[in-house]
Amino acid sequence: MNLVLITEPEVSAGLPLADARTTHLLGTVGLRVGQTFHVGIAGGLRGLATVSATAPVLRFSVVWEKSVQARLALTVLIGLPRPQTAKKVLHDLASLGAARLIFFEADKGDPGYLASSLWKDSEYLDALRKGTEQACSTLVPEVVRVASLAEALAQLPAEGWKVALDPYEATGALGESTPSSAHAGILAIGPERGWSDKERTLLRSQGFAVQHLGDRILRVEAACLVGGGLMLAQLRAWQAHRALG
Repeated sequence: MNLVLITEPEVSAGLPLADARTTHLLGTVGLRVGQTFHVGIAGGLRGLATVSATAPVLRFSVVWEKSVQARLALTVLIGLPRPQTAKKVLHDLASLGAARLIFFEADKGDPGYLASSLWKDSEYLDALRKGTEQACSTLVPEVVRVASLAEALAQLPAEGWKVALDPYEATGALGESTPSSAHAGILAIGPERGWSDKERTLLRSQGFAVQHLGDRILRVEAACLVGGGLMLAQLRAWQAHRALG
């Protein structure tokens, strides 16, 4: 991890020695008194922490940055994939900086995926946290789960650059053209078995352009990352890296 997410009380109380974060910092990274690491409050500021004590708890002081990172204007709709794939999607899109992830039960999806511990036991939150920490960010994406594509579309704002990836019925490649007035991207990616005809019709009726990522069939997690990255690049949403020290 490139940053450790902490809570505000932990800034003064420190981290217990049995905490997995402490084990990683002291055991894996090998931090000692006087050395530094990056911390952040979920949704808030990041800072450079200096270790002041390693027992009976891990204590540290923090020099905070002056402003919070800006959220990237990217929403991704994902047809609910198998749990191991969903975990990769959650991690990678959190690292990329997507603001919102909407998982929907697709016509060709498997409703049994929702019964996995990833969703039932909220394990998905761990994948989000790890992806956010990997990116040295505090901006954990919002995650929504709905029962259909129609419900997912109802969650969206009226405005935005809307693209649905579909290698079979695409009218062009993603990135060939971008609406000049677009300030936010909305990317829709179907389940592993693809879109149904009903879903394609619904997407088009809601203003989605159907586009592709070339003459290859990508895995869901790859399509999410490549498609999301291309949209952010076209929107000129990338920001220069801000070093914390």
